[in-house]
Amino acid sequence: MCFLLVNWFFPLLWTTVFIKLGNCTILDSKPSPTPHTFRFQHTQKCLRNEFYNLNYFQCSPCNEPGDGDTKELQPTADKFGCHCPIGYISVFEKSKRWPTCKEICSNATKSSGNCTEIQLPSTQCSFQYLNSSTSGSIVLAKTNSGSNISDCHSCNAAYNFHYQDYCIANTLLQPYLHYNAFWQTTIKLKSSSPSRLHFGDLKFVAFFCLALRNDSACQELANLCVLSHYSLDKHSPCSPFLLTQMSDVAIKYAHAGEQLRALEPFLFYKKGRATRELLTTTLHLANQTELQIFSTTYDLAGRLKRWGPLHLEQLNLCPAQKAPTLGLEQQHQPELSCQLSLEQLIDFASRDGNDNYHNLYLNFSSNWSYLLHQLPVLIETLTAENQRSQEEEWQLVKRFQLISAHPRDNRMHPILPLYEDAHKLQLYRSLRYVDRVELKYNVQAGRRLGLPLLQLSYRHIEITGNASLTQLYPFRLRVRFEQLHQNGTAKLFLELALPLLLFLAFVAALLRLQNLRRRRRAELCQTINLLELLLQLAANVALALLITGLLLLALQACMPQRLAVLIYPACLLQLIFLAVHLRRASQLELFLIDWERPRSSCEGQRLNLDSSSLCSSVRTYVAESSVSAWRILFTANAWIRLSCAQRYSSLVQAFVVIAAYQLLQHYGKFQSLSYCLISAVYVATYLMQLMLLRVLQSNPLQKFVDLCSLANISLFSLLEPGYGYYIHGRSPHGFADTDMSSMILQLQREAQNMCGRRGLLIDSDKQSYIILPPRNLRIYLDRLLLPFQRSRDGSMSQTLLYQKEPQISSIDGQVERTSIAYASVNRFFCAFIDHAIKDMDYIIKEKTLTEKLFNCEIENYLTENKGTFYIDDALSFSRVLLLGNHLHIFVLEILVLLSIYLLTSSLLLGVAIACALNMLIRHIFKRWVRRNVSRKTLIDERFLL
Repeated sequence: MCFLLVNWFFPLLWTTVFIKLGNCTILDSKPSPTPHTFRFQHTQKCLRNEFYNLNYFQCSPCNEPGDGDTKELQPTADKFGCHCPIGYISVFEKSKRWPTCKEICSNATKSSGNCTEIQLPSTQCSFQYLNSSTSGSIVLAKTNSGSNISDCHSCNAAYNFHYQDYCIANTLLQPYLHYNAFWQTTIKLKSSSPSRLHFGDLKFVAFFCLALRNDSACQELANLCVLSHYSLDKHSPCSPFLLTQMSDVAIKYAHAGEQLRALEPFLFYKKGRATRELLTTTLHLANQTELQIFSTTYDLAGRLKRWGPLHLEQLNLCPAQKAPTLGLEQQHQPELSCQLSLEQLIDFASRDGNDNYHNLYLNFSSNWSYLLHQLPVLIETLTAENQRSQEEEWQLVKRFQLISAHPRDNRMHPILPLYEDAHKLQLYRSLRYVDRVELKYNVQAGRRLGLPLLQLSYRHIEITGNASLTQLYPFRLRVRFEQLHQNGTAKLFLELALPLLLFLAFVAALLRLQNLRRRRRAELCQTINLLELLLQLAANVALALLITGLLLLALQACMPQRLAVLIYPACLLQLIFLAVHLRRASQLELFLIDWERPRSSCEGQRLNLDSSSLCSSVRTYVAESSVSAWRILFTANAWIRLSCAQRYSSLVQAFVVIAAYQLLQHYGKFQSLSYCLISAVYVATYLMQLMLLRVLQSNPLQKFVDLCSLANISLFSLLEPGYGYYIHGRSPHGFADTDMSSMILQLQREAQNMCGRRGLLIDSDKQSYIILPPRNLRIYLDRLLLPFQRSRDGSMSQTLLYQKEPQISSIDGQVERTSIAYASVNRFFCAFIDHAIKDMDYIIKEKTLTEKLFNCEIENYLTENKGTFYIDDALSFSRVLLLGNHLHIFVLEILVLLSIYLLTSSLLLGVAIACALNMLIRHIFKRWVRRNVSRKTLIDERFLL
């Protein structure tokens, strides 16, 4: 068995080794992956026989081993390439990077036979000649091979192409003539006569780059690709780079005659998983406080113009503003923004347009070596995928320009003189400039930094006949830092915590719907119940989204873009819920039960403090009543004031959050924690106000209950046909319409327990109840209100009830019917509360712990003729007031604040809108309650505050 394994193992091992060696040595058979990190070496360290490779930032020998006979190659004057010395001709072969230098025969070398016999010209030549040899290679010589004499001044256009000082044989350019088909559309005046920009020398540049492997030509070809805005056309200058640097598009962009090799310089990153891995790459920084970015700049011809440290001023188009810095200690610096006129853009294009192409590298050290990591560039306007959040779909590039200009052909148009500013509008047909530059860093804990990403957005400007030099265009520059290690936490919360909260929100909405269904005595699948489910679900989902966002902010694991996805929908849902909820709460059925009776009807009793309010018995009294109406008016106005009162002050919220933010920003530079800081201070201020007001201020709800007792008026309200609230305000003294001395004496007797108790039960002070009235109560109540409904439908105004001198005698009957209806309703409620109606009664009980916890009624003993009154120590009637909805209002405020801050980055504007929203809610709710009180209690609005 072991012998068989050995016999199989060694052949497999050697096969694997040969495959690996084959993949490494045969460069042209398969596109090699483009490198991203380079070990930097200065040009001064290059030896005499070495050139400096700008694509790798290192010195390389001209005479590389295994590259043929290249011993005669010498570095060029600028050290950026190799060439054959004087006295040699250059022979370019497809399999070799550099040309083979063949010596021209002279008297000394002619006898050796290892030289090429060419008759050298005696004067300075005008052309260099490129022809193909019999072996298929390309020969560069100083003499025209088609001439019998030493001619170097003529180039026959019938058989050659003339480009710069080269005379190129037609057969050599045949594989590259397809580049003539590339046209870049700029503007279209008419569909039949489009105006286009033609890259006329593109075929020559492609020939020198792809066939002769000229580094400057390849750099120029890369610049033309950038100038075309990374055109994906098959014949564009980007096609050879796409072909060799992106394996997924190699077949699409392949063309007959082109070599499949790793073309330099490097322009593109591969899509898919490679992009995600690139953006999550982390680097070790030797100096955390200073970030160094190295940049290279090329002109259009491919010549290096500058290299050195990058200063953001080089990317700043705003003339009078200072660009932000790159230091880690100054994270979240303010965004630089300005408006540029068209004249400024034209001047900038005239100075730098089409001739500055930039590459950026992160300069860092690792293992005592200086390394350059090329920065990826995301051009958001390049493709639709680049505007999405899926990083795997992004097409990242490595080179960019700030502005490009498409010149105008003015040969057919009159030209304005140069001293007129308007002549600038005749220079270009269109401009493309970068209107947003954002350098984003991913920072990890410790001394690790994620690879920066440069995000660019371009704007295209058509300079038409109605263009003006004063037209303004925006520009923004920003440096942004993000915590890379927080992505896992944010993802965990979004994948686990958020679904759990949403599930709880749905369960809570279902429980709420079931409880409302029982209160409304309706079927589950009715439309109104389904709408109620959606409404409750909207509130619960908004709260779940807010809680998720606050937790992410507390853990510093949420970016503004991700926070916006949570906050914006939550704000909209909460606004819808609160509007519907407050509108419905303000329109509840409200009845003020007056227990006061005219004391003249109680024979033999005058100012008797022990008299009962039942002494008058419960009977109708309309015409000759001596009971004052001011108690009703006073109680109604107190209810209106209580309805718009709040448990906290939004102005205090605004002052504290602005003061805290400015203070911490000034001393601590907490800009990177701005969202967390604003949320934390706003929530803490809200909780602090609730605690302080609970300790320092008396309960306004209990004050209103006490006021009802002093006024001898009870409040009976129905939020649903089978659910409402009751405040028992019957005075234990029997009457309240008295003078001040009698009222003070009543309060003293009550304090000394010398009279009855205020509660509905004997020897009880429980005055607030949650009620589930008998099912017949609403039917009987509607029957009593029928005369009032008829009088109102007959255009009877409520104000006539309080007019002293009616102008129309025909309405006396309507007033009387309305008064009788109101008195009948009052008598009905008095009898119902006193258990005086035989077929309609109720019981009083306390809620269980489960019922209090879930705000429901399980054992209610509810029938057609019997209801249930639950003792309400928590004063739950506040739920129909702003006091009981303070949490919903606060949630809406903080959502609005965060939404505005996310949109505008202005805390002052966000706080102002949140305060204005709070004031608007109070004003609208007060108007709703005021109208409802007037309509339900028959009180003229002129008596309401």
